[in-house]
Amino acid sequence: MHNKLVHFKCYRVLILLLSLTLISLTNISKSNSNILVSNQNTITNENYDFVKFDILFGKIFETTPTKILIGLQVNLLPEWKIYWRNPGDAGLPPEIKWEIGNNIKSMNLLFPNPKRFKFFGIETFGYENEVIFPIVIERLNKNKKISGPLQFEAQVCAEICVPVSFNYDLSKLTKHYEDNSKLKDILRYKNKVPKFLGSKDLELFSFAQSDDKLRLSFINKLNISPYDIIIEDNKEFIFEKPRYSKNGELLNLTINFKEKKDYEFEFLKLTFLSNNISYEKIITKQSNLPNKNLLKFNKNKISIGFEIFIIALIGGFILNFMPCVLPVLSLKMIQLVNLRTENKVIFRKKISFNILGILTSFLLIAFVTYIVKSAGELVGWGVQFQNPYFLIFMISLTAFFGFNLLGLFNFFLPPKVLNILSYRGEGFVGDFITGITLTLLATPCTAPLVGTAVGFALSGGTVEIFSILLIMGLGLSFPLILIMLFPKIISIIPKPGKWLVTFKKIMAIFLLLTSLWLINILMKLETKIETNLNNYSNLEIVNWDINKNISLPNQLAAKGEIVFVDITADWCITCQVNKALVLETKQVSEIFKRNNVKVLTLDWTKPNKNIKKFLTKKQRYGIPYNEIYGPLLSNGKILSELLTIKEIQKYIKLAK
Repeated sequence: MHNKLVHFKCYRVLILLLSLTLISLTNISKSNSNILVSNQNTITNENYDFVKFDILFGKIFETTPTKILIGLQVNLLPEWKIYWRNPGDAGLPPEIKWEIGNNIKSMNLLFPNPKRFKFFGIETFGYENEVIFPIVIERLNKNKKISGPLQFEAQVCAEICVPVSFNYDLSKLTKHYEDNSKLKDILRYKNKVPKFLGSKDLELFSFAQSDDKLRLSFINKLNISPYDIIIEDNKEFIFEKPRYSKNGELLNLTINFKEKKDYEFEFLKLTFLSNNISYEKIITKQSNLPNKNLLKFNKNKISIGFEIFIIALIGGFILNFMPCVLPVLSLKMIQLVNLRTENKVIFRKKISFNILGILTSFLLIAFVTYIVKSAGELVGWGVQFQNPYFLIFMISLTAFFGFNLLGLFNFFLPPKVLNILSYRGEGFVGDFITGITLTLLATPCTAPLVGTAVGFALSGGTVEIFSILLIMGLGLSFPLILIMLFPKIISIIPKPGKWLVTFKKIMAIFLLLTSLWLINILMKLETKIETNLNNYSNLEIVNWDINKNISLPNQLAAKGEIVFVDITADWCITCQVNKALVLETKQVSEIFKRNNVKVLTLDWTKPNKNIKKFLTKKQRYGIPYNEIYGPLLSNGKILSELLTIKEIQKYIKLAK
């Protein structure tokens, strides 16, 4: 009897254990429902009160159709935050798991600019309120669908830290391939992901390590203006915020090692956080520069300078054929016709004085540039046309030349004065003044290669300013130098006859028209008449008040818009040619409409410090200036001075 009772009790215990096992297995199955795919291929997620997750479809990359851009959206309640790839002194970074998916080669979770948080001496990096983590998925086969679970795990913190997870069925993405309404939101955050820099983009200039400090200087060709810099070592330790400053073309950093004296590192990762484009830079032990490398740097500057001299020479020569020389074309023609009658000695002297006038005017421009820069002001190319005194002087000069060609001054000027100022006799002073006039009227616009040379000159020191501008003067004088060396070239012009009287009158009319054009510019400078910038046919013009918001193009591009920037002026003839032959054509209008291009226009006829500041930031100092922005060209692409429809079409496609 006793044995039966014992056996009966054993059976009851076994039944109880089996029941508990079944209950626990059921609970495990339920708890795992958050991360496992069920028989119906559905995924469930736990609901959190303080954070919400969502997957946004972006696009399939046109250039690499195996890649898909999606975004993982995180919305947080106030006071809650989620961490960056390196959380700092506390916390865990977000991560994704996708390895059991189908047709997936790789998946890359990207991290936009983080915010630096400080709490009782603890420093962390992360995001608050909202963040979208861009994710780039690369497929094995672009023609096959992807499937499987995507699992996102992170830690979300306020007063306490909570581990969270979110799961998504990747097969659902195929249903959204045509719906990219959230693309702008994804690109807004993708444009904030720091871009990796090579050694030449932010070249290390100097390296000095003491007991507890590391001082670095970089050649800041990209003109980076960071609001924060994060320094990490090879063990992912983040140092305290460095001290940094900009000095000309150098970006200087001081990293404090504190208790880590004689600190040795394999590499340092520097993340430069900026409101526009952020960057990452790796510094290795091999990057250490001894002081003698400063000499090597100076030698490199010399070789760069030689290249710039060649560019300046060619650029100056090209200026002879730009639309900006139209107002002085009549002066050039009269000059060549009159040289036809001179003997070789006077012929060469007159050309020499003409060349001297051109070089003197470039020296004058260089001197004014030096004075303006020394006063701490920004400089620009062609801005003499924004000065009413310059315009009055040029109006008087062109009118004088015009009326002189019509013979008006023969009635009241003494013969000696006429010999000095006219083209009769030797008239070397007249040739010198003609050279100055040619230059000052021919330089309101930039030209191919001119922008590069001028940018290097105006951003450089005294030597660069004077040497490069003088070389440009030689380039502009090059046709005259050829005529002086090979006088037979001038023989292609017919000998003077009755035709010359008519020709001079026609050229006089051109000069007087130039005077009227300059008077029109002067009137606009001295009155409140504003140029109508909304007269582009059938284009969507966005009102851009650069005095209130200088970064509007970057902001629109960050939202996924395609933006075309056009900076023009009434005195920029090349700008007017671009407008007539390219921008106002039906073909460009259709391209802009088809791609929903927003056009931002600025008028620089009158002085504007913010326009000059914008151009200087872009390392440009003159106009015409045209630039295209977009989701994939968030910092813009500057177009050629002479626009073509093909170039506009090409960069709009790249910007999308």
